[in-house]
Amino acid sequence: MCSCLPPAPSSRVARGRTEQLAAAYTHGNLSVTIPYHSTRSGSGRLVTEIVDPEDHVLGRVEHTADISTGDGSWQQVIKPEKPIPFEDIVWQRLRYRFEYADNQAAAIEGIESISQILRRPVVHILGQTEYLAGSHAAIRVIVSDANNNDVAEPGTIRIELLVPNKSARLLFSGRINKRGTAEAQFHFPAGLTGSYQLRFIADTPIGSTEYVQPVELKSKASILLTTEKPIYQPGQTIHVRALALNRGDYKADSEHKLTFELEDPRGNKVFKKVTATDGFGIASAEFSLADEVNLGVYHLRALMGDSSAPSDTAELTLNIERYVLPKFKVAVEFTEKDGKPRRDYRPGDHVTGTVRANYFFGKPVDHAQITMKASSMDVAVFDAASAEGKTDSEGTYKFDLKLAGYFAGRPLSQGMARALIALYN
Repeated sequence: MCSCLPPAPSSRVARGRTEQLAAAYTHGNLSVTIPYHSTRSGSGRLVTEIVDPEDHVLGRVEHTADISTGDGSWQQVIKPEKPIPFEDIVWQRLRYRFEYADNQAAAIEGIESISQILRRPVVHILGQTEYLAGSHAAIRVIVSDANNNDVAEPGTIRIELLVPNKSARLLFSGRINKRGTAEAQFHFPAGLTGSYQLRFIADTPIGSTEYVQPVELKSKASILLTTEKPIYQPGQTIHVRALALNRGDYKADSEHKLTFELEDPRGNKVFKKVTATDGFGIASAEFSLADEVNLGVYHLRALMGDSSAPSDTAELTLNIERYVLPKFKVAVEFTEKDGKPRRDYRPGDHVTGTVRANYFFGKPVDHAQITMKASSMDVAVFDAASAEGKTDSEGTYKFDLKLAGYFAGRPLSQGMARALIALYN
């Protein structure tokens, strides 16, 4: 970032020093810790400056300072001549110089990019991103500097709920302990649902910072929406029921406004009823379909609260269609044995018989394509035999299925296996 800056003089680095050059930018002031290593004690003049990349001085502090033999440090606070935004302070440099009053020793001086020494707090959140409206929340806030060192001194933390077009709502305000953590406990507002943001504002000795985390507030109500069947014909009556439970304590969500809506395949709302849940959390309604309606998939909804902005919803689909009765009947007759249809076979046997297909008004279904399959169960369902053909002019088809050479017998059936024969046309 700062490759354009001159390197710090070597005199700034001293062997055996326990502190490092560090800075913190809070409330518009730059607080710096300047370590030194000296071979002699005395007093002198210390000048500390904020300079830009062109060496223009943006802030300056000059005063008399004492120095001891060995390792030590100076604490300085520099107020810029003009306010500098946090995002701009990182582009500036810190320059310092200490000169002994008697000029009997070399000056101690150095220059460093502020971005390299600036301690910046960051916020880490341990908590959920989904909550029930009005529920209790417990969040752990961890504030550390940019290099993941714990903040060494206490600070403060504020948590606000950001609601669009409204003032921020304070949820929590408390102290950050010496380990840089805070256990925040608070309640979300009741009746407020949807997508919002939590804003965390941390004020620490190394600076202030904000962090925003999205949260989803969900209604405490959970709705179970049911009808007595999934398919209806035009002219029939739809009976619908909704059961509302509080997800916080799993008790009935009683005496709450609930709206039923039915939408046809073209998006038209064909039914709407505003009602309320009873003491058991139940609401019901019925709707009679017209004889002539749009056929297809209908959407039935239950809306809790205001139907234009419901706090909770439930939806299911219904099929509205005319029942189509079969136009013909099919009978399967197995070859008889001892005057009865044969039902027992061995692996590899031929299963024979006749298929008869006739319309309900008596005419045979002639020249119709027929597929027959026999299936059984081993580890999984497998095809044991198959045959294809067409009915003759009398609507009959004589089949011959050659069974597989192996079947898995069942101990509970005395070693016998079952085979299912299905007919497709």
